[in-house]
Amino acid sequence: MLSAFTMSLMATFLLGADGAISGMGSVVADLQAELFELCQKGDAEGARAVNERLAPLVRVFYAPPFVDMHNRMKEALALLGRLPAAHVRPPLTPVSAGEREAIRSALVASGLAAARRD
Repeated sequence: MLSAFTMSLMATFLLGADGAISGMGSVVADLQAELFELCQKGDAEGARAVNERLAPLVRVFYAPPFVDMHNRMKEALALLGRLPAAHVRPPLTPVSAGEREAIRSALVASGLAAARRD
């Protein structure tokens, strides 16, 4: 069984899921793999720590409107320097400046990006 519900990934891994199909994996595959390994070992405390790192990203990526989740993930990849830019095609629209800042803050909270030094 594969989990496709990123918002409860830890729970499904602890219940015995064999893996995940996750759009968010395009940004945090390493953390999701670590979460899976810790759950497989029965290390709930370690898994909880990784899950807490994923939580800010889950909240920002899957916020309403849900249809924009991939735009947000592309923006995260651009902010991390993994994509040159977060281009989206119509009818989708780029994220707003405010949403870009929320994504940047989630990346910092998750430990994936350094805080700005303005």
